[in-house]
Amino acid sequence: MTHIELMAEILVPLRGDETDVALLQQSLALADLVNGKVASVYAQMDPTELMAWSADGAFATTSATLIQSARDGNEQAWTDVQTRVEALAGGRAGLTVERLVGLQDRLLARRAALSDIVIFACETVRGKTNISPVFEALLMDAHAPIFIPRTPISMLTGTALIAWDGSVEAGRAAKAALPLLRKASKVIIIQSVGALEDEGKDLSDPARLQDWLGRQGIVAHIELMDASKDAASEILKACTTHGAGLLVAGAYGHSRAREFVFGGVTRTLLKTITTPSLMLCH
Repeated sequence: MTHIELMAEILVPLRGDETDVALLQQSLALADLVNGKVASVYAQMDPTELMAWSADGAFATTSATLIQSARDGNEQAWTDVQTRVEALAGGRAGLTVERLVGLQDRLLARRAALSDIVIFACETVRGKTNISPVFEALLMDAHAPIFIPRTPISMLTGTALIAWDGSVEAGRAAKAALPLLRKASKVIIIQSVGALEDEGKDLSDPARLQDWLGRQGIVAHIELMDASKDAASEILKACTTHGAGLLVAGAYGHSRAREFVFGGVTRTLLKTITTPSLMLCH
C-alpha cells in the first residue's frame, strides 16, 4: 500500500537565547527526515500585563517608564532571536520564525493546534528552563504531540519502541508518531501486562495496534515485558536492549495527582536522560 507523505510542520517554541540554536538544528534534521518544515515561535509577555496602574501620578510615571524599558528589552530580544534564526536558515525556505505577544501557554497552545510535532529540549521537559511551563501546558491541556530529541536524529531510522497499554493517550501518541515510525527500520510494540487496568483489558491487546500499524504500511513486532516488575524500569531496559532511537508513549494515563504521588511511568521517562528520543501525547 502506498502512502502519500505530506509536509509536516515541526513547531519549535523558543527560549530566546543561544540554546535555541542546537534545538533548531535538531529540528531541521528532523524536518529533512520526515519531509517537514520548521516553524519557530518566540512568545513574549506584554509588559502592560506585568505592571499595575495607579491613579497616583508619580507611580503612574514610574510604571510608564518601566513598561517602556520592558518593551525596549522585548524588542531587543526579538531582534536577537531573528538574527539567530536567519543565520541558521541561510536562505533555507523550510525554517521560519514568528513572534507572539501575550500569555505564552495560551498563545502557543492555539499555535500548536495544527502542528504535527512540537519539539522541546530535554532541559525544558525536566523543568529547567523559562519555557518549562509551556511544555506542560501544551502536553496536558492542548494535547499536543511532543517530541523530545535525546539521541542523534539519524537514530530514528533504527529501532522504534511503542509502549502500549491501550489507553487513549497511547493511541494518540502512536498516531502522532506515524511519520517517524515509517522511517524506522524496525518497530516493536512493548507491553507490561501487569501495568494494564482491568477495565477494558481486551482493548489493550497489542495485536490491535499491530493490525492498525499494518494498515499504515508498518510491520510491527510484539514483545511482552515482565509483568512482575516496575513498568518504567522494564521500558527503559527494553530501550537499552534494542538500542532504540525512539520511544513512543502515552503521557499521564492516570490522574496527574496519582502520577505525582506514585512516581509514574511518564515522570520516570521525563527525568531519565538515558532514554532514546521520546514522542509523548496526553
